[in-house]
Amino acid sequence: MESKLGYKIDTSNYPNDTTKRFYSSLRLVPESIYERTVEEIDAYRSNIPRAHSESMAAVPAIGDVATIAHGDNIIRLTHRSHIVYGFAADINYSFGVNLPFLLTKDEAVKILSVARLRRSSVPSISPVSLFFSKLPRELRDRVYEFVLPRQHWSMDEEVGRVTELDLLGSLGDLSGFYFPLAAESGVLTVNQQMREEALPLAYRTTSFELDDIDELIKLLLAIGQIGRENIVNSENDFTWDEAPGKIRREDIYKTKVNFEGMEFEDPSLTMPVIHVETCLQLLKQCGRLTTLRLSFERELLDIIDPDAFKANLGIRGLSSLRGFKRVEIQSFDHESLDHEVGVVRWLKEQLESPVP
Repeated sequence: MESKLGYKIDTSNYPNDTTKRFYSSLRLVPESIYERTVEEIDAYRSNIPRAHSESMAAVPAIGDVATIAHGDNIIRLTHRSHIVYGFAADINYSFGVNLPFLLTKDEAVKILSVARLRRSSVPSISPVSLFFSKLPRELRDRVYEFVLPRQHWSMDEEVGRVTELDLLGSLGDLSGFYFPLAAESGVLTVNQQMREEALPLAYRTTSFELDDIDELIKLLLAIGQIGRENIVNSENDFTWDEAPGKIRREDIYKTKVNFEGMEFEDPSLTMPVIHVETCLQLLKQCGRLTTLRLSFERELLDIIDPDAFKANLGIRGLSSLRGFKRVEIQSFDHESLDHEVGVVRWLKEQLESPVP
């Protein structure tokens, strides 16, 4: 291992950190030096993402900090050591979300490269767009609504959408101005003014399909303030579950004990644990969101005690979100559960009830 990594495996490589950190995949960084070294070997072998040259963005020297700010939202990127995962990124949002990441040098470069972009890099106004800019804003918005396609957005890699590395680049732009929502929507690439005006409308005509709350968190972080404030409707679809491999098997059992002491033979039948509060805080920033589709494991809903379901911290937080015009709740097999399962009817009623 040491010969491949190019440095000696030693506890001194890992600065004391009382904060539990996450990799860019949102997996928890293990405490074991051996497990962390295995992660570094895997990162080294996968070349994350070596195509980004060091010349694209100068990283801070060891011990130094680079700061990225947008309003009251701040990222502090600290170069802590010479190892593969030698950068700590502390992301602090004014609405209460704080995410501590552990990153590779290439991942740090990804963030800093986007942070150093300027909106002036967007094409300047052409004679045609200059004429368009003189139209009243109301007419310009009507044009945007006409030319922007209604589209379905997915994190499915086969569709060629966003990946974890896109998340890192997007974190360098906390506003969300550069997020590649729809490359096929040419109006978003004409010039800075048209992108600023059309981007909010583009979000309002886009539906999102996500596999789990981890993907939802990545998306809501990546799209920045512009995106969160303008996601509206259609099939904003995600599974109330965590990504496979997020936590170790033994941790799942410990978590189950914490949930009302319930025990299931299948450790996969548990509620999300790690990033639930982050997910809920981000959803609360989506003030225009009116339609939501949730997916649950049907077997879990069939065996769980209704009171235990309602008492679950994640469900309590989820049920506190109010004012949705339409909520659909289904199984992983896309079977509607709205009228079949009592706890589902209760959750749907809570989410569709008026904002207090």
